[in-house]
Amino acid sequence: MPGITIEFTEQELAELRAEAREKGVAIKRLAHDILTEDVVRRRQKQRFVEGAVKFALEYKAEFEREFPHGMR
Repeated sequence: MPGITIEFTEQELAELRAEAREKGVAIKRLAHDILTEDVVRRRQKQRFVEGAVKFALEYKAEFEREFPHGMR
């Protein structure tokens, strides 16, 4: 399986080890989960925002006809 090497300070590594121990998982599993969850969450948010912008632009003209003075 492909992998990457990440360098940590002694303090960072100690914190990661403590977190892994508290959660009862291997440090590699903890690091993997942290990285992938963050990336997945950001990409999902990006897709949501892109979809919302597309939706808003599709209905912009109709909205402006219905509410010529905007929402007050």
